[in-house]
Order: sequence, then structure tokens, then C-alpha cells
Amino acid sequence: MIMTGIYVPPGADDVLGSDSPVAGSDSEVRAVAAYLRNIDDNCRSYLLLVRHANLRLGDLSSDGLSNIAGKLAERLMPGAATLQQTAGASKDAFDGYAADLERIHGDAARLAREVNEHLSEIRTRSNAIEEIAALIRVPARYAWDEGAPGVMPEPVLGAGADELGSSERDAALRTVRSAYEDRWLLAASRWRDAIEGVSAAKRRWSSLVSERRSAEFRLVCALGDTAIGQLITLSGEGSAAQLRTIGLAVSGELGGVEAAAVRPHTDHPLLTRLIGSRSGAGIWDAPPDPEEVAAAWAVLADAERQELIDQVPWVIGNLPGLPFEARDEANRRLMDFYREHPQGLDGDQLELLARVQRILDREASQRIANPPIQLVALDLSSEVPRAAVGYGDLDSASHTTWAVPGMDNDAHRGLEGWDAASRKLYAAQGNVPGFNDTNAVVAWLGYDTPAPPHDDLWEVLGPESARRGAGRFAAELDGAQAARGAGSHSVPVVNVLAHSYGTTLATIALTLSERPVHTLTMLGSAGIDRQTVRSFADLNVRNLTAEQKAIYTTHASRDHLAPLGAGVAGRGQPNPHATAPFEVHALSPVYAGALSFSSEGDPERGLRGTDGHSTLGSGDSSDLLGASASRGSGYLDARTESLDAVAKITTERIDVRLEGSFTPVGGRCVQVISSVEHLTPIRVECR
Repeated sequence: MIMTGIYVPPGADDVLGSDSPVAGSDSEVRAVAAYLRNIDDNCRSYLLLVRHANLRLGDLSSDGLSNIAGKLAERLMPGAATLQQTAGASKDAFDGYAADLERIHGDAARLAREVNEHLSEIRTRSNAIEEIAALIRVPARYAWDEGAPGVMPEPVLGAGADELGSSERDAALRTVRSAYEDRWLLAASRWRDAIEGVSAAKRRWSSLVSERRSAEFRLVCALGDTAIGQLITLSGEGSAAQLRTIGLAVSGELGGVEAAAVRPHTDHPLLTRLIGSRSGAGIWDAPPDPEEVAAAWAVLADAERQELIDQVPWVIGNLPGLPFEARDEANRRLMDFYREHPQGLDGDQLELLARVQRILDREASQRIANPPIQLVALDLSSEVPRAAVGYGDLDSASHTTWAVPGMDNDAHRGLEGWDAASRKLYAAQGNVPGFNDTNAVVAWLGYDTPAPPHDDLWEVLGPESARRGAGRFAAELDGAQAARGAGSHSVPVVNVLAHSYGTTLATIALTLSERPVHTLTMLGSAGIDRQTVRSFADLNVRNLTAEQKAIYTTHASRDHLAPLGAGVAGRGQPNPHATAPFEVHALSPVYAGALSFSSEGDPERGLRGTDGHSTLGSGDSSDLLGASASRGSGYLDARTESLDAVAKITTERIDVRLEGSFTPVGGRCVQVISSVEHLTPIRVECR
């Protein structure tokens, strides 16, 4: 019998494919890091020299020297610090990328060697199978990556076998089988093991390709988050525009021509007709009546409206009661203004503008924006920058949801996460069965959120941040309805969704708003301010029945951070079953009147549970306190029970199953039982 030969790929490159995790070298990347280290050192030396010069000039006096000293202190020193920060952060990013490449390339080389060894084994064992097949006179048409059967085929006897009797034939076959069967089984088994080794190596190879892409993505993100990276993002496309923006931001001049730091205009004669004052500088902290604003805007001529958008975009972009189309256009003009005048922007402001620009760039890259973006607010006038971004068309959507974040979510820090969470909510609402209307979501990062406990314990335990931001949020809620009432579309369903400390702010705001909202939903509440919200009856939320407001709440059993904060702060708790270490939750009175729903998961419907405090999970598991949920298991992660419920509540599509799961929350007060040894807080029926 002639053996045709079983094809086996000659090497690993023919098996692992063209998509490779190997490109370049870690030594090349480390060379870039070394170059950036030199820049970092040079920037540090330059900064020291500028500081020294500034100190020396401080001992001298003249108008000219004062101007030079001012330029050193106000432009060159901050500019040098910006360059140093960028160089240092970039160096660290490239060092990390080089370490990732070194590991990935090492793993890839090992995998290639393993595959070559497996292919060599397959080649040896397939040759053995071919040889045995020839001896037992059977075909050996086996693919290299499928292998030979574990049972040797029935041998075929030679031409003289026709003259043998039945018993002699059987004896001859047994002899042949006995001679070759064990060799066949061993070769087939080793062949299969080698195939499994190749398959495992291919899976790991694909994983390395993903790891390489992730490493590249981390590098790009790290570079984009540097000060210079943010300036490049803000400047838009084109090297000339980028150089101009960087030059102005770092040195305050370009081509020897100085550019003074300027702020957006807030004065205009037409503002008198809109807000009763020529100056709109105070409209963020003390917004005028949204109803009056909406009515005044409605009688302005189109040309007058456009003039205000063009001339005072900060005022128009942040004025509750105006159509969101006008506010969006004004805030985009404001982005253009900061792009033209980057000098004077501090790190937090620049970070926020870069994050906003990335959202706009993503929208612009889509043939049909999904969802369309509206810049609802953009304010850099305070110590902490503030912003709000809309997803969907707020001027026509039938159902709008205003989402309020909790601690450590100042706009420059929190926008990226709330952009992702808002998109998930927007998509989930659109996929609710039976919902055929239109929806929109607003990520409202319009207040100075409290710092996390490790930075400032008392800030997050106190109500001041919530109280300062509540008036503005109340005006936004009323303005959303006033603008629609004065426009061509009917007033929408307005929902409030609040997370963590955001529930503290939202509940205060709903004691100040003039118009009722359709629903209030609280996720992992960090507590209700007892001094300003005596009970849920104080909240301007629609009534479902005479006894029940449309207030909903949920709390994951593994989220111990929210009840810990509420208990230590002595705030009220809408979730009676929320627990914290050391029974601290017992210090929180339970507010009656909300409808509680589960966020523990529903395997029957393929919905995951929430296992920590965060809206979006990260990492492989939640931590001990439940401060951070695991990847995919945050309150607003896709395919979670909590997001599913929120989407249905905010679109008025509460099905029978969800409605049946609602549990009315009864009130509980805190009573302290004292003894000689200790004080024990317990919850008792409120009287």
C-alpha cells in the first residue's frame, strides 16, 4: 500500500494565525520611557530655575520686573509643572506598557515553542498511524487536527486469506490485531493529547492578543489623561490646532504674542428681557424662576435668541427653563471658547473638558448618533467644575430620567463612569417590552460631591454638599418641565434616579421643587437628611394612591458601605434591611413610604445580582465592605435585576412580576437603651 502522507503544518505560525500579540519590542518602548524620563528631569530643573528666578525678582521692584515676575509665576511655572506632570505620567505609562509587552512576548514565545513541540508529536504519531494503517491494509485519511480513532480499524487480510477457513481467518485477524493494536492506541492517544495542547495554546494565544490590545488601550488612556493629552483632545484635529492649544495653555503666548486669560462673557443687554438683569453671572447658584425664563424665551425673536447663544453661551447653556437644543448649542460654543482660550485652565477643568470632548467625538464618529448627545450644563466658574450631559432628545422625549451620583463624583472625576452608566440605562429603557415611546437620560454632575472618607470623613457624613447642590437640581427639574410646557412638545414624564449620597441631595431638592416628578428611585442610599426631610410626605413626587408616593428603593445585601455612612451620619434610611459592620445601621431611623425592590438577581430571567455599592462593577470580586461591586454586577450594569427594574419604573412599564415584588417600607425609629456598660441603639415602631 502506498502512503500518501497526513498533512501536518510545518510550524506554529501556520497554526496560530496572522493575528499576533507580538509586535515591536519592550526595549524600544523602554527607550521611549527613558527619553520621557530625561524630559521629566529637564522639566523639573527648568521649574526650579523659574522658581529661583521668581524669588530673586521678588527682591527687586519696577514695573518691568513686576511684569516679568507675574509671567514667571502665572504662566511659566504652571506651564513647566504641566509639562513635568505629562512627562512623568507618560514615562510611567510607557514603563507599564513595556512590562506588559515583556510578559506578553515571553508568554507568546513559550506558546510558539509548545505548539511546535505538539506539531512534532502529531507528525511522529501520524506517521506511526500511517505505517500501521499500511500494514493492516486500511486507509489513513485523518486530518492532523482531528486525529485517528481510539479503536484500531478492522485489519484487512492479504489475497491468500480467501483460502483460509473461518477459524483460521479469525486466528489470523487476532494475530494482526495483537501485533499492532497497542501501538495504534498509544499513537492515537498521544496524537489526541497533542491536538488538545495545540487547542489550549490557540486559546491562550487569542487571550494574549486581547491582553496586548488591553495594554495598548491602557497606554492610550494614560497618555490621553495627561495634561498635554487632554489639551490635544480638547484642541480637535490637526497639528496646527494642537500646537496652538498647547502653546497657549503652557506659556500663555504663541509666536511671541501674549494671550491674556479670559472668561466667557456673562453680560448682554438682551438678558434683561430674559432674566430681568443685564448680568447673568449668578444664574448657576441663584437661577431665576424657570417658568418666567421659559415664557420670556418664547417671545424673543429667533435672531435675538441666536445672538444670546453666540454672545453669552455660559449663561444660555446653564439657564434652567430654556429648550435643551439651545442650551446644547450654547455649551458647544462654550467648548469652542475654551478651545480658543485654554490659558488659565486648571487641571480639573482641563480634565472635564477633555472628557466632554471625547463624548462629543464619539457622537460625531457615528453616522447616526446613538444616543444623540446634548450638553445640558457646563460650568467652570467655581472651584469644582460642574456639568450635565443628556442622552437622547430632551426636547421631545416622552420620558426623561435625571441621574444623580454620590460621593467622589465631581464632574471631572465622575463623568466617564456616569457616561457609561447613562448609556446602559438609556439602552435598557429602549429595550423594555411594550415601551414604544421615546426616552432620554441626564447624567447630572452639577454639584460639589463629598470626598471619600479617606480624604475627608466629615464631608461625606455631613449634609452641606447636598444642601448646596439641591437648589440648583430643583431648578433643573422644574426647568425641564417649564421648557417643554412653553414649547411644541407636551410636558414629559420626569424621573429622578439617585445613587448613594445622591439620594441625600435628590430628596432635599424634591422639597424645594415646584413641580412634582413622576418617580424617585434610590439605589444604595447613603441616607436622608433628617433636618430638611422630615418624611417622604415632604417630597414633591407624584402619588400612586392617597397613601403611597411613587418612591422606589433598592439595596444590595452585600453593599455595606451605604448603611455604614448613613448610620455614622445619623441620616434616615429608606432600606430597613441594609446592614453595616458593628450594627451601625441601627443608628439610622427607617423612613416609611417607599416601595422596595430586589437587586439580588433573578437567575430565572438571566439577571445578575448587585454585589457592592458602585453603579458599575470592576474587578473579579467585590471587596469586604462591598464598596465596589465586581465586574458586571453594579447597580446600573447591563443585565442586572436592579437596572431591569429601574428601566421599567422610569418608562412606566412595571410588569406584574415587578409590581408583585414591591415591598412597602414601614417606618422604624431609633431608641437608645442605656445601661451601666454601654448604649445600645435599637429600631422600634415610630409613634
